[in-house]
Amino acid sequence: MKIRQYRTKSKVALLSLGIMAASILPAYAEEEPYQFSEVVVTATRTKQNIKDIPASVEVITRQDIETMGADSVVAALKLAMNLNLSEAGMTGNQVSLRGMNTNQSLILIDGRRMAGEDTGSTMNYYELNRININNVERIEIVRGPVSSLYGSDALGGVINIIMRKSEKPQTTVGLSSGSKQQNASFRFDLGKEGKWAWVVDSLFTEIKERSRTDSTNMYGPRQFYNISGTYDISPDKNLDVFYERMSEHLKSGFTDGSRDYYTNARSSYGINYRGISSRGNYELRTYFNQLEKNNDTLLESGTYSDFDRAKYKTWVVDGKNTVKLDDEHVLTFGGEYRSSYYRGTRLEDNGDHASTIIEHGISKPISEKEIKYQAAYIQDEWAVNGKLLIIPSLRYDNSNKFGDDFSPKIGMTYKMDNNYRFKANFGKGFKAPTVSELYMKMTHRPIPNMTVIVAGNPDLKPEKSTNYDVSFEGERGNDFGKVTYFYNDVTDLIGTDDTMSYIPGTGMVYNSKYVNIDKAKIRGIELEAGRHLNDKFTLKSAYNYLDAENSKTHERLSSRAKNRYSLQLHYDDIQNTGISGILWHEWVRDYRYVETDYNYNTLNFVINKKWNDKYDSYFGIDNILDKKIDALILEGRLWRFGMSITI
Repeated sequence: MKIRQYRTKSKVALLSLGIMAASILPAYAEEEPYQFSEVVVTATRTKQNIKDIPASVEVITRQDIETMGADSVVAALKLAMNLNLSEAGMTGNQVSLRGMNTNQSLILIDGRRMAGEDTGSTMNYYELNRININNVERIEIVRGPVSSLYGSDALGGVINIIMRKSEKPQTTVGLSSGSKQQNASFRFDLGKEGKWAWVVDSLFTEIKERSRTDSTNMYGPRQFYNISGTYDISPDKNLDVFYERMSEHLKSGFTDGSRDYYTNARSSYGINYRGISSRGNYELRTYFNQLEKNNDTLLESGTYSDFDRAKYKTWVVDGKNTVKLDDEHVLTFGGEYRSSYYRGTRLEDNGDHASTIIEHGISKPISEKEIKYQAAYIQDEWAVNGKLLIIPSLRYDNSNKFGDDFSPKIGMTYKMDNNYRFKANFGKGFKAPTVSELYMKMTHRPIPNMTVIVAGNPDLKPEKSTNYDVSFEGERGNDFGKVTYFYNDVTDLIGTDDTMSYIPGTGMVYNSKYVNIDKAKIRGIELEAGRHLNDKFTLKSAYNYLDAENSKTHERLSSRAKNRYSLQLHYDDIQNTGISGILWHEWVRDYRYVETDYNYNTLNFVINKKWNDKYDSYFGIDNILDKKIDALILEGRLWRFGMSITI
């Protein structure tokens, strides 16, 4: 059995490396380069016109970000369709696409995975706030499972945050402040000097303290440093390099007088070789990132009650090749090797290379675990005729901690005429259990008379989903719209089996163990409609209906709204020294949280003024009507103001 497993893994490794090596072999270099449509890349890993793509795709452009006056990635995504970004206590924001769990959405930066927290209550909650909004070119959102191209974690969809490249020599300085945070940003675009083009970008954020029911949010300074460069090897070949660093020194307070301190740092760097041939394009890259976390709990008495130390690492080698076979077929194939490493006190001695660390007079065991993944995928963009496009794709994943997994998907776009399109998708997705879910062995004492014990489960199976959606979209004259129905059947959801007991001399003891315990059915309707009233005003509306329930208990899933509706008025006078802005009203009905349904609405606006080609400013207010719901962290009226100067 061991020999057979070894041979299987060896074959997959050789296949993956073979595909990656093939991706750097261009064909017929003497011919003119083949040009792809320049619109989006995330849905198919190729450049495609958004109208042609079967998947449900949304793009937030740099202009959208500036018009929104977005001082964070979360703010930039506020108007995204069927994306729940509700605040989650002091831990950040949910990232729930189409009603799926927050840890079932895959967040990428330039198509790269990031090292980060890996439990159901922490994964992705911090991520969107750890990205330098000043360095974001656009955000591409794909709703629905994309495991056939990206593997694990993409059950709900993918949010790919694409960073800005070097443009022309200029320096930009930005300042902003608001109810939540204040920022200072500096961007040095060196332009192209010889064969190199460099960008240096930094952002300094001070998150403000805000009171909650029994605690405060995490507040304090956060810094970003980004350096990226592109080297032109030849007219059709480029080498990209980058280095990114984020550090934060945050704290939060509690009503009992205790405080938690968080000192975290993440570093990322990598290199990417890409080129264009006569029949397509190819790339081969490798990157590494590491998140180091330090958490200390200080009681009101001035003594430390607990601490946590954690280090997450991700190393990836991947490659792909896209080839235009003929007028009907564009083939994309690729492979990936990925290592996910975690060393921390929450594993105690349950991992490898166990040792003991002593801090603040407290002794704790620490150990490490690593999961290795390898995969290969293939996709065909089949233009059957001028009206019908079919895109089948298939990915094979293998890991040293769980078995093989195949993720198929097929999508179709049928153009009824130049104005109307019918789209359909069917696919399967999966989410592999993480290091923490497999091996955690945590003993935590948040207060003197309570002990929390969380145990991993090495027998966990991957979560699985089956999804389909159908949509009809079109535009005629000044009107445009889209209606989509989607359905998700999710099995083997990873949850926890919890018990509570009282032990004399110890106090309350809360035991929790990860298990495959739940099933879920999630279905809904997405409606979008709008009209260009004239060359300056556009009226948009969006409605999401969501029916999400536990298939075993038939109870509604928490932290989700059954109905969400927004009405938006966009204005842009399209002048170099003009004004743009958005006024929008959002209604939320039947938002389920801890067995209670909440209803609320918010009125919001932002206005952006370009004073000249070098200076612009914005001002915005969220929740003008000052609606407050403590349980949902709806904090009332929030304002923000900012400006930028380009030299």
